Amino acid sequence: MFAPFPPDSALDDARAVARAELVSLVGTHGDDIPLDKAFAWLCAEERGSECIADLLNGIDALAEGVFLPDEIDVFEAVARINHHLFTELGFAGNTDHYDDPENSMLDSVMQRRTGLPISLSLLYIEVARRSGLTINGIGFPHHFLVSPADATPSFYIDPFCRGRVMRTDALKLKYQRIADEADGRLPPLSWWLKPVTNRQVLVRINNNLKASFMQRDGLTGALRCVERLLVLTPDALDLRRDRGLLRLELGLEEEGAKDLDAYLAARHERVSTD
Repeated sequence: MFAPFPPDSALDDARAVARAELVSLVGTHGDDIPLDKAFAWLCAEERGSECIADLLNGIDALAEGVFLPDEIDVFEAVARINHHLFTELGFAGNTDHYDDPENSMLDSVMQRRTGLPISLSLLYIEVARRSGLTINGIGFPHHFLVSPADATPSFYIDPFCRGRVMRTDALKLKYQRIADEADGRLPPLSWWLKPVTNRQVLVRINNNLKASFMQRDGLTGALRCVERLLVLTPDALDLRRDRGLLRLELGLEEEGAKDLDAYLAARHERVSTD
């Protein structure tokens, strides 16, 4: 959906525009950041583009195949969305190359029709919203899910597994295995099943992309992720530390040293206050 990378100077300018647009969205909307626009600007920054119209139009096109009549039952609405996305269009989780950074890129997810649980969940949320159905993001550990806002009783959808529908009892078993591996250091299941904010969704997307870049020694890409995370969570001290370390690795010694000094000073102040 994007043209080939422009020359370095133009690429930097385009990335600066995309970052500024994301900063504006965060500043204007707080926790209710528009997911589609924010995810699109993330992709635009990575690709080096100053425009997200094609990406948003692509989501619109996906939603055009869904028709939800007035007064439709929420279960029937989910069944129609599932049929369209996973049967007709063939969206599915990328199990062969799970850690590929392209799984966190909106254009690739739409073109290849595969991605991570959270990127597919974000598309699901936005296609449903355009069709008139409100879907919440659910930050289940290790595997993002979605859930209809008005469903009684609640149920959960796994876009990574072609829209598999699960009740709370099924998630209890999954959660217990994860909790056992964590030696009981996780919050209770009820905490994980609460809807997350759009800001939290975007934080998780950037964390996933950062991890993908780090596994490939893509330090400049990881640095962009950390900088976006600082836009979303400016008070996170560990991110200031991570940015400093990445800058040092990339030869940006002055900037890296400033970040680490600020991190150590803030950490000392926090410890002294506690």
